[in-house]
Amino acid sequence: MSVITTLALIQYYLTNILGGLLVIGVFGNILNCLVFLRKRLRSNPCSVLFAAASLANIIVMIYFIIPTINSLYNTPLENSNLIYCKLRLYIRNALLVISRAYLSLACVACYAQSSRNARIRELCRTKIVIRIILIVPIIWFIIPLHIPLTTTILNGKCSMWAGVAALYHSIYICFVAAILPTSIMIIFSLLAFKNLQQMKRNVRPISIPTEEKHTQNTEKIRTQQRDRQLSKMLFVQIVVYMCFTIAYPLNTLYNAIVLIIGGSKTMQRTAIENFVLFMTSSFLLNFYSTASFFVFLTSSAFRKELRQVFAFILPKPHPNLNQRRVTHTTALA
Repeated sequence: MSVITTLALIQYYLTNILGGLLVIGVFGNILNCLVFLRKRLRSNPCSVLFAAASLANIIVMIYFIIPTINSLYNTPLENSNLIYCKLRLYIRNALLVISRAYLSLACVACYAQSSRNARIRELCRTKIVIRIILIVPIIWFIIPLHIPLTTTILNGKCSMWAGVAALYHSIYICFVAAILPTSIMIIFSLLAFKNLQQMKRNVRPISIPTEEKHTQNTEKIRTQQRDRQLSKMLFVQIVVYMCFTIAYPLNTLYNAIVLIIGGSKTMQRTAIENFVLFMTSSFLLNFYSTASFFVFLTSSAFRKELRQVFAFILPKPHPNLNQRRVTHTTALA
């Protein structure tokens, strides 16, 4: 079996696997929303931003995976419809960036919430966070307007113009998918970690009545534990994000440089490049959207809240029904 045939077969099976990722990802991200929007957590700005990112993940998976699987068995619509060709890449790019923006903003919120500066902490008020969440999609649907303008159908395939347009888009992808979010996540995560360490060192006992002191200390400890758990989830989420998404902008830049240089390619090289493009732009990005739920599962606080969500959703056996069963069993005995 040749390399071309092998790669095509692997891509075929991986594309079908995306269907399973869609089901798991949508279900997992819905659970993320239910957990982070619970009364005890939604007062924390990081929780609200996690829920917003999960909602964005659901939309981008549905929007991209279903047409991708359909293209295995039917002619891709983007290769015959110019309007859909222009909109598909544009909308998907905007949705992906929106999800990254919410995760980056969660890092900023974690830092602001742990700051000793009262003015900075004021930025974490729920009303402000909700306004930011609503503004982010508007911004990221305006910025990438170059995509529909430079995308067309060439040789029966939906693609971006070669040359300067492709290079500009690759630089744009590197900036919005790698440089900008990664820098924000790393910088503000380190600042948040520093603030949390200072908070631990600066804790001092206060002379107040014993019962009141015990109540305040218990509530403070619970709040601090919850905030630390959210911070840990955020840090793990950042690492996973970098592992699954960093390859996409690098591959986009490589493809743009190759288009500018020009030259002939062998069929084997073309097949390898197309397979790498599929892995970086389709499979790994959607795998990350699915993996966010399992990343959150690493937190004991998230698992505890998730159990309470299931306890609320799943029907509970009626106590009178159990009593009747016991009475009936006793009578038979």
